[in-house]
Amino acid sequence: EIAQALAVTASGSLAAAAAWFHWRRFKVPITVAAGAAAAAVTLLTLAVGLIPDLKDSVEALFFILGLGVFGLAMWWDVSDPKRETRRSDVAFWLHLLAAPMLVHPIFWAMGLLDSEPTTGQAFIVILVYIVLGWIALAIDRRALLVSALGYVIYAMGSLFQTFGALGLNTALTAFVIGSALLLLSAFWPKARAAALRFVPDSLGARLPATA
Repeated sequence: EIAQALAVTASGSLAAAAAWFHWRRFKVPITVAAGAAAAAVTLLTLAVGLIPDLKDSVEALFFILGLGVFGLAMWWDVSDPKRETRRSDVAFWLHLLAAPMLVHPIFWAMGLLDSEPTTGQAFIVILVYIVLGWIALAIDRRALLVSALGYVIYAMGSLFQTFGALGLNTALTAFVIGSALLLLSAFWPKARAAALRFVPDSLGARLPATA
């Protein structure tokens, strides 16, 4: 296993290095995210290969790496608050990579992939989605909302079923989620202005201005 881990590490390192040189030469925004993905896979594989006991904590490691990618995305984002340069495009792709790395481990840890969610779990999923929505509004990026959408639909469908809407749970879920996302999209600037009130001024000043 160590030999396999080292082989993957070598391959991942080469891929990350190639992505970096490609970015330096051609400035293609998605290349940075590709390099970050290669680096994340390399670190995860190396950690599990060197310390086999970490196999039981893959979700936590995945989440930690997601935080790292999210931090890198924010670093690119705050360097271009007006979103006028390629740096904003780089941040977009990094946010797209970071979102599933952050969202999926949270719901894996809740056991949603193993069985039907309980009523309590369903409410927690919705609460987590609200928090993710606030973060998405604050940073003006929708990737977190999209990554968690499947889970919240699953949870709300379970809630409707629990409360007796068995035959209509799919339609009700689609209606409620669709209406909420449509309203959020329509009133995004106002909702974002409200979300930014809870962001420290030092950070809010570096985030994109609300339209």
